[in-house]
Amino acid sequence: MMTQDPYLLTSNYRPLDGVYDELMESDGSIRSKYKFLVKSFQDLGPAELINRRRDADRILRENGVTYNIYQTDSPEAKERPWNLDLFPLIMESEEWRVLERGLNQRADLLDSLLRDLYSKRRILFEKKIPPELLYNASSFLRECHGMYESNHFLARNPALLFFVCDIIRAADGKFYVLNDRVQAPSGSGYSLENRIVLSRIFPSMYRDAMVHRVAIYFRSLRKALSQLAGVSNREPLIVLLTPGPGNETYFEHAYLAGYLGYTLVQGEDLTVRKNKVFLKTVEGLQQVDLILRRVDDLFMDPLELKGDSLLGVPGLLEAIRSGNVKVANPIGSSFLENRALLPFYPELCKFYLGEDLILPMAPTFWMGNPRDMQLVMDSPEKYVFKTVSRDDELEPVTFIELSGERKDFFLNLLKNQPKRFIAQEMIASATVPVLSENGFRPGRAIIRTFITSSGNGYQTMSGGLVRVSPALDDFFVTSQRGAWSKDLWILASEAQKEETLIVPKTESIGISRKSSGVPSRVADNLFWLARYMERSENQARIFREATFKVLQIEDNYEKEAIENVLRLVTHVTNSYPGFLGDDAKDLFAYPFKELQRLAGDKVLTGSLAFNVRHLVQASKSVRDRLSEDMKKNMLSLEDHLNQPIESYDALIDFLHKIIFNLSSLTGLSFENMSREAGWYFLELGRRMERSISLIFTLQGLFRWEQMQDRSSFENLLSINDIRITYNRRYRGKIDKQSVLDILLFDTSNPRSLAFQIERINECLKFLPNKEEKVTYSEDRVALQLYTMFKMKDIAILFAEAEPNTIIASWLEEMHEQLRILSETISMRYFNYAEEQTRIGDMNG
Repeated sequence: MMTQDPYLLTSNYRPLDGVYDELMESDGSIRSKYKFLVKSFQDLGPAELINRRRDADRILRENGVTYNIYQTDSPEAKERPWNLDLFPLIMESEEWRVLERGLNQRADLLDSLLRDLYSKRRILFEKKIPPELLYNASSFLRECHGMYESNHFLARNPALLFFVCDIIRAADGKFYVLNDRVQAPSGSGYSLENRIVLSRIFPSMYRDAMVHRVAIYFRSLRKALSQLAGVSNREPLIVLLTPGPGNETYFEHAYLAGYLGYTLVQGEDLTVRKNKVFLKTVEGLQQVDLILRRVDDLFMDPLELKGDSLLGVPGLLEAIRSGNVKVANPIGSSFLENRALLPFYPELCKFYLGEDLILPMAPTFWMGNPRDMQLVMDSPEKYVFKTVSRDDELEPVTFIELSGERKDFFLNLLKNQPKRFIAQEMIASATVPVLSENGFRPGRAIIRTFITSSGNGYQTMSGGLVRVSPALDDFFVTSQRGAWSKDLWILASEAQKEETLIVPKTESIGISRKSSGVPSRVADNLFWLARYMERSENQARIFREATFKVLQIEDNYEKEAIENVLRLVTHVTNSYPGFLGDDAKDLFAYPFKELQRLAGDKVLTGSLAFNVRHLVQASKSVRDRLSEDMKKNMLSLEDHLNQPIESYDALIDFLHKIIFNLSSLTGLSFENMSREAGWYFLELGRRMERSISLIFTLQGLFRWEQMQDRSSFENLLSINDIRITYNRRYRGKIDKQSVLDILLFDTSNPRSLAFQIERINECLKFLPNKEEKVTYSEDRVALQLYTMFKMKDIAILFAEAEPNTIIASWLEEMHEQLRILSETISMRYFNYAEEQTRIGDMNG
């Protein structure tokens, strides 16, 4: 157990001899910049540090901060919680200013290189790099030649809007550049989230440390994007293009879109018409001015680049050439990530900028150069070998870890394909403190820095994302390999004012009560999100009623009630034969295993867990549209799916939690969402699914001729949560006619079919892109549905000679009409048919 010794946190900290350590001087004393922080952490005490650790994990979990892992086939295993070390890495302003100058210079260098590569290519004429390095690279896109010269804005302003640079502090204390990320760099959103979490769990410590704010970077980024959009007479439409929820950094895409105020889109949300890019929304097509992309170059335009890409937009390159849309960073910039360029940067800096490179590179050699190859192979154990292309699937290797057949294979590969590899000297990096249960321990770290264009050059974020590994022999510190993260605090000489993205008083902002448009894909996902919510809740209520009946069995009456509701479980999960099969007698005697399977099996189509899982997946596709409370509810639902169900008590607990969370989601969506287009699709999905679920339940009971006994009536009332009202009205009496009336025709019952039909018609009036005095396809179908319903009444139905047959037939007609309405809405709002032009005559 820890005591309050002021240096106890460092008592087990043992930096390596001869290696620069971020926390301690060579004599073992704490560096002055860390003294305040170490004392503050120590003063909190071990118990409070554990509490703060739990608070940080809870905040990250509630905020849905994850990093997806590709190397697995399991959808659940892909998503890994974000790990944050509570003890930040600290730099003082003086040492940061040196880094800042070097990073800004590097931005100017990369921008100059990018412009030259796709225009005059002086770099080749002056023989600064071998021609094969450029022309053999798949990342050099000939389709982009001349693109920056033809664009007047890019001809006057930086083509490279932002990039990230990974740096390392070596054992000698100096900083070295490892690599750059340019085309779709990630990490800034995670850095911002790290800062927000630490400032919440250590508010006074963060304030007293006088840390530079990172919001200035995002304000500069947003301003630069607005300028690049080149629109002056209106607010530009800027979208953030993501590969989708399966991408490793999808959390960041949704997070940044919400933070910057941009629409999060996928490739299918965009279309090119007459060399202009449009966002497909339920309100109609809206012209896009700028695409902030998180999709790699080759996937951006399947028409001219990678033909099988489903992530990009066909025709996008031609729209860019025409000057009708801007893309940040420019397509073609991926060549700047080619590792074979790294050895040439010192000379390129002198060539383009007339300056020496401020930030040195980690010694790097291109194996396509025979002299470099000979130099490296004289002592290969000193180097890590990497492919020149980031798209190459071959992992970095060292000769230290190679032996036997693996070593022979790699040597043969290196001999036959030398131009495919670079060798980078393994720099012994400085050690950094990592907070563990037993105090600090040393680890290895890589610092990711973020640079963006500003009004007068480039600006570096005063902070960064630190990835850290507690393993001192780990030379590959990456998030994919499980590295933790740290926040980077740059200490200021005076207190810092709060910085936000709120518009300054000097700028005016027009009042708007209209949304920017809901992409058709988003509307589709909201529609099905609500349907899965209702479907799951209806199933959970039926499961709960069945479980209660099993546990309350007393006499033959109860046995009959059990069989009726268990048959309903099979019916609503479509898991035939189940409790309706020939061997149902055995299942009735021991129903738990079947209930357990149908409730908790996430891969069984139709099960409760299956539908809840699809609900959670749909929510991730519209994450940027959900409130924080709704996200937390979704997170709870996902947690419940991992809850073991080993007994009836556990099953009831599981069902209670599912129903509670789903009811909370319904309430939050009703009370906390603005009545814009997206909400009406959500409401339509809810009302249509509730109608279908009620009809489907009744159809099952009519099919088995179980709508004759009291137990079925009581089951229906309990499942639809209307039993108290019914008993109050009819004072304990119960019959088929009154039960069907309250479930089908009573508009005061929010779960009745009548209530759903009324709400469906009301919502249709508010769907977008409608003109007055025009009847649209969905309106006609809804009118037929409404008329079909209004033509019947409980008295009319029971006046027939065979009411059960008539009711069953009428329910089937209503079910079919609801299906047609769903398809009609989908065709009109969720699917865009592209304009087609016939080439040639009918004979080809």
